[in-house]
Amino acid sequence: MYIPTQEVRYSKVARITLFLCVMAPSAVVAWLGGIHGLLDCAIAFLWPLALPLIYFNFTPLASLCCSALLQASIFYCVVRSQRLTARGKATFAITWGMLFALILRLALAYQTWQSLMPVP
Repeated sequence: MYIPTQEVRYSKVARITLFLCVMAPSAVVAWLGGIHGLLDCAIAFLWPLALPLIYFNFTPLASLCCSALLQASIFYCVVRSQRLTARGKATFAITWGMLFALILRLALAYQTWQSLMPVP
């Protein structure tokens, strides 16, 4: 029986797999946080970078576009990187996705906490 080595297993990591590693954790957090629109869950990974821009008087659409542009450029650099191995790319994408899921979870918890506080 042939058991492939780790190098062989990670050698063919597809771009869609890397993109899903970035996108899926935030989508799950958004869905569990009460956001049930398919498009809203699909773009949930953009919100952790967009929320600080909203506080600097950007419109939500402009901040989402800036976040998408920044993340697309980082994703392009990761995919095209010659220094990172396929395993390194997968590790980077998973870490990136889980970090943004954590930031989104904290933002949703803060929003819920603000709605529960009495208005003076």
